[in-house]
Amino acid sequence: MTTVLVTGATGRVGRHVVAGLRAAGVTVRALVRTPDLAGLPSDVELVQGDIYDPEAVRRAAADVDAAFLLWPAFSADGAAAAVAELPRRVVYLSSLNASSGGVWGDVEELLRQAGKDWTFLRAGGFAVNAQSWAEDIRTGDVVRLPYPQAGRSLIHERDIAAVAVLTLLNDRHGGQTYDLTGPEVLTQAEQVETIARAVGKEIRIEELSADQARQAMLDQGADPALADSAVTYWAGLVDSPEPVTITVSELTGRPALTFAGWAREHADEFRVLSTAEVANRYVDALSTGRLDEALALSAPEVVRVAPLETGGEEVEVKGVDAILENARRLSTDIEYLAVHLVGPLLLDDRFAIRFAFDQRNVRTGEQSRTTKLSLCTVESGRIVREEVFYFSPPSES
Repeated sequence: MTTVLVTGATGRVGRHVVAGLRAAGVTVRALVRTPDLAGLPSDVELVQGDIYDPEAVRRAAADVDAAFLLWPAFSADGAAAAVAELPRRVVYLSSLNASSGGVWGDVEELLRQAGKDWTFLRAGGFAVNAQSWAEDIRTGDVVRLPYPQAGRSLIHERDIAAVAVLTLLNDRHGGQTYDLTGPEVLTQAEQVETIARAVGKEIRIEELSADQARQAMLDQGADPALADSAVTYWAGLVDSPEPVTITVSELTGRPALTFAGWAREHADEFRVLSTAEVANRYVDALSTGRLDEALALSAPEVVRVAPLETGGEEVEVKGVDAILENARRLSTDIEYLAVHLVGPLLLDDRFAIRFAFDQRNVRTGEQSRTTKLSLCTVESGRIVREEVFYFSPPSES
């Protein structure tokens, strides 16, 4: 393999797939919706577009040798058009229960019908899905979930990625279906207890009814049929837990990673960070181009107050999406040549960062430097407000 396309490259599994392929010396191309937020290494080829857009998939798949496919929707609607544009060799991240149908089984069938040289990675429950409890654990002491005694053999995202990389790089895996799980079964209650130990906190469990669990999935945009099947599946896991396979260890030559290890690695996502921790992580992420990680430290409804232009009237923008859209609009004609950061300077529940941007106007070719000071307010381990002050020195001309 010389070039591999990775879809879902900015996700928890996809980032590890990208890292593994790069480590193997493979050229990586990624299909991403917003390249400026991807936070991927500079040697990764970024193609802007959406997996649901066949034309974007065609551009991304041009001249690649293989593709890692993650279909993110709750149904297979539109998947046929995307599959048709993929290269012949495809490794698809499917589900342990794909043989029972649903979106995963549907996409598998589309790959077969398209004549692809496929490999199906049928993964069990993802350990990373436990992050759905993060806000409850961070801000309180109760987790609400259905069927606490449902047993799952959760798999670490790094194990999924490791198998994906080796199957992408070796043609002998073509036509193979691999059932991937973690090394042990844990009930949902035991998963919560494991995370509680990792963060040093007592957590209670309140059981949701089947109807409440179904409604929660519908509220997240799930198809009603998928919500029904998921609730039925969880109910069945009480008496018939997910199986444990040894496929990960057989293919990688090492033991599968445990959920306890995953919980320790991700413990910070389940606790309230101090202002100093937020500040230092924010600066570290920005200084290395990992904008997505920086944004993850902001509250969804973060408020940004900044002048419309240097010395101009202040405007308040609320919400991460609105802030990003405003930033893209203001930088349409700007190419950033270098960014210099100083900070953070800690001030109780706030911190300050000074930025100096060396930039060029792409229409006029004029180069300049803009300096700004950001004053960020932190509450409950999240940035809730950013106040921006600009200073641009007069032109030497």
